[in-house]
Amino acid sequence: MIQNDLLTPTRRRRIPSLTLEHILRDVARRVPELHWATIASLDGIVQATYDPFCRQQPDRIQALVSSILSLGERVFHKLQHGQLTHLTLAGDAGALVVQPVGKAYILTISIPPSAETSAAVDALAQAATVLETTLGQTVVTVV
Repeated sequence: MIQNDLLTPTRRRRIPSLTLEHILRDVARRVPELHWATIASLDGIVQATYDPFCRQQPDRIQALVSSILSLGERVFHKLQHGQLTHLTLAGDAGALVVQPVGKAYILTISIPPSAETSAAVDALAQAATVLETTLGQTVVTVV
């Protein structure tokens, strides 16, 4: 049986929504091309959303993102690439960047295909560190 650290249940702490919104606004400031951003629990339940144009349905998207992240973690485990630090899915009309936060949360952003992915990954990594500090969790690192 595959041991999947991201799938191991962890008790979630209640975080004030203003704190979560502040974290997402900071990501939006660092990634000006951002379409939307969410913080969700690992099981896909949205905790906070930044969607200035109200274009997306974050609950549906996060459920799919949680599944994709789980699959990515399994692939990395099978290939012995260590722990998954982030996941980028790019298409001709946009990209998703997904950042696991400890064992309980996921940060996800949507950016246009013209946006610089490395800047988005850096912004999410910084936001994950802030969120993990808030949660008191261990940072996910590459082995």
